[in-house]
Amino acid sequence: MREGFRYVARTPQLGVPLLMMALVGMLAYEFQVTLPVFAQHVFHGGAETYGGMTAAMGVGAVIGGLMTAARGRTGLRAMVLASVAFGAVLVFAAVAPVLGVAFFALALVGYCSVSFLSMANSTLQLSTAPQMRGRVMALWSVAFMGSTPIGGPAIGFITAAAGARAGLGVGALSCFAAAVLGLVFVHHLRIGKEPRAVSTGQAPPGAPPLEAVAEMPDGSLDVAARKHRT
Repeated sequence: MREGFRYVARTPQLGVPLLMMALVGMLAYEFQVTLPVFAQHVFHGGAETYGGMTAAMGVGAVIGGLMTAARGRTGLRAMVLASVAFGAVLVFAAVAPVLGVAFFALALVGYCSVSFLSMANSTLQLSTAPQMRGRVMALWSVAFMGSTPIGGPAIGFITAAAGARAGLGVGALSCFAAAVLGLVFVHHLRIGKEPRAVSTGQAPPGAPPLEAVAEMPDGSLDVAARKHRT
């Protein structure tokens, strides 16, 4: 377990998706807490209304799983987009004025929730060394299923105090926060990959100028720069 934690800690491509999943799993995947209150106190329904909501989410989840598998998109950028979409449809569901709109919004919630889950799972498995994959996926299970019981009481308190719409809204905020976390890492990763110019001194007579030579992120020079130096 310690080796798995050390491996993830020194591999941001794995640590950031795990943190995103823990944040979203803790506050957004709390539908068993919010939907019963949503059905009863917002739309004044009973078991039939709650069953319709969960069925709508199930239909959306099936479609989302099939569409995500067909597109095959993975990586942190895809996770960021999926997290933003997940948060947006949670906001849509939270402000749904009538039950029919709520059913449609919850179908979109099911679609986006499974898309985010599938992209995160695939990204971790494809980015992990084979000998560490079991340990990383164990941490994935902790980040997803282990974080949901932690956030349950908090979402329950918010739902009891401010209503089910507020509970769904907090879940949406967690999705947006996770997207910001992933976007910050993507930005730093892009900056780290950009070559930078370095001074190499005076060029010998007749040689090309050497004032701006591309240096790679690891400090090595490209082939043209080495040729010019020679």
